[in-house]
Amino acid sequence: MATYKEIKGTSIEVVSSDPSNPQLGQIWYNTTSQTLKGEEFASAAWSTSTNMGTARQNLAGAGTQIAALVFGGQPGTGATNATEEYDGSSWTAGGNLNTARLTLYGVGTQTAALGFGGGPPNTTATEEYNGSSWTNGGSLTNARQNPGGAGTQTAGLAFGGEGPGSKLDATEEYNGSSWTAGGALSNPRFELSGAGTQTAGLAFGGNPEPGSTEEYNGSSWTSGGTFPGRIRMGSAGLQTAAIGFGGDLDPGTSGLANTYDGTSWSSIPSLNVARRYLAGASAGTTTASLAIGGQTSPPNVISGSVEEWNGAGPTTVTISGS
Repeated sequence: MATYKEIKGTSIEVVSSDPSNPQLGQIWYNTTSQTLKGEEFASAAWSTSTNMGTARQNLAGAGTQIAALVFGGQPGTGATNATEEYDGSSWTAGGNLNTARLTLYGVGTQTAALGFGGGPPNTTATEEYNGSSWTNGGSLTNARQNPGGAGTQTAGLAFGGEGPGSKLDATEEYNGSSWTAGGALSNPRFELSGAGTQTAGLAFGGNPEPGSTEEYNGSSWTSGGTFPGRIRMGSAGLQTAAIGFGGDLDPGTSGLANTYDGTSWSSIPSLNVARRYLAGASAGTTTASLAIGGQTSPPNVISGSVEEWNGAGPTTVTISGS
């Protein structure tokens, strides 16, 4: 039988950390983790990861697949101020929000996040996270629950949502300290999703316009490709490379997932656990995203389930461990 060296022309490397740019078929032994690893080409799929410490729905998310943040939400009948941080494999407690709430939105990174809106009742509250604690930021002009959002802690975007007795078309831009008015959505709605940046934002889905997609250029919204009709989803990405997953699809909870290329939406494999009222790591991408929490139905069960989306391509796998 041929040896690995005879096949590949090199011996299995012994290293203390994984190679930064491994080649397909490469195998190495990591002395730090005491595991044999390799690089292979993987199919696009959702995989189950470690559950959150506290199951919850109507929560907000920020960060990336390997450095995510969730905060607020509804673990039972009331709102929570709890924050949790994800390192790609496990969750730990972070600093609590100053204002416990649900149906809020989050953008930014794990160490520089922005959370805004929510309720009940509808609130203008904005908070900034520095990786360990939350501080109050400038208040939204329009109190709202279930808004969409995009951008970063210092260049955030809030749009739509549910005002007192009405659906909103209002857009607001955040500069790191205060909010100012931006261009109004063409289709006022709430329970919508968002992606992108302050000057290249994306709004899609929502109630009562579940098929609507709109693109923001920093001052006004224009129509984009028709979305396959859902509300209460998780989302991530950019205006030209966005992902939406889960949510409500009449007549019930959905596990469907879709990506946007700046022109049209395409179907990708569904979540393993169909759910609504979930969050995404909003700074994730169409090839590396995170679906977090939510509510399964039927029966209506609050979930702590976490799934990782990995698009097709090279990936590092553990072959065996100590």
